[in-house]
Amino acid sequence: METPIWAIALFIIVSVISAFATFFVKLGAPKVTRKIRKLVRNWQFFLGIFIYGIATILSLFALKAGELSVLYPFVALQYVWANMLSKKYLGEKITALKWAGIALIFAGVSLIGVGA
Repeated sequence: METPIWAIALFIIVSVISAFATFFVKLGAPKVTRKIRKLVRNWQFFLGIFIYGIATILSLFALKAGELSVLYPFVALQYVWANMLSKKYLGEKITALKWAGIALIFAGVSLIGVGA
């Protein structure tokens, strides 16, 4: 089975969506509590979970059409997007080691793409 380009593109989109999901879960995480009333009002946490659900459904369409060994490495791009979101919106620092990791992720995903 050959993996169509649209399935790869969809998985890249899924990685971006998943990074936003992680971002919202992170924003809601400090407010997670055992108290049901407070937990139910934690819209950021539930928005993150909802977005994860959307990403999962979209990934099903891509996985149905393509090879797992080609598509799944694109999930690693989520780490890149999450770093960018955390830098821009949370003020987190991207160290030289993190930049090196981002470069390695791009290199690895590129090699998988060429091997497709």
